[in-house]
Amino acid sequence: MLTLIKREIEDNYVFFIGAIIPAIFFSIMLAKYQYYGERSNESLNVFGFIVSVVVLLGLCSFGAAQMYFDKTKKISALLATLAVTRNQIFTARIIAGLLLVVIGFIPIAETIIMACSWLNMPGLHLHIRTGFYYELLIPTFILGIACYCVGLQAGWASGRVRPSLGVIGLGIFLIPVIPIKGFGWEVYVLLVVLIAACLLKAWRTFSSAAL
Repeated sequence: MLTLIKREIEDNYVFFIGAIIPAIFFSIMLAKYQYYGERSNESLNVFGFIVSVVVLLGLCSFGAAQMYFDKTKKISALLATLAVTRNQIFTARIIAGLLLVVIGFIPIAETIIMACSWLNMPGLHLHIRTGFYYELLIPTFILGIACYCVGLQAGWASGRVRPSLGVIGLGIFLIPVIPIKGFGWEVYVLLVVLIAACLLKAWRTFSSAAL
């Protein structure tokens, strides 16, 4: 299983590098503001928001890329000759995807923390309660998983253009879910149901596809 996960990471190293770079950058920025008593500025928060949107769309693209290249390059057919089951291939793929979600969530979480810290500046006369951090962080993390799982579906579309357009369209549809629906239990139910449906559909399509 570890070998399969390693292969998934190596085959999609561009996505991991793309997620690690902003994670390192925002970790440095957060450490700077936390340990040196500085405050994040508005331009950095806007940049962080843009990066967060790009990361979420990147998670969609990663899921699509995994399935699309499996289909076009017959990766599963090659692995099947090594006595590897489809369950193992699919599980390794999902684990690699969740790993990328965790890495990609780092700059998003740090952006949220720095933005809330900026809103707490005395001059703005605002007070962000501690629980608000979690009301933002938890659904955003689940949203990242949902974006990845939706991408798994788009990767099965035929052609090169349709998967890309599908990922962009679905990603743009998903990202505003939290601001629109708010932070109540409804958004958790919506995202969890979406994740479960996408994983089930992806597994059924993958397991029934001809090698």
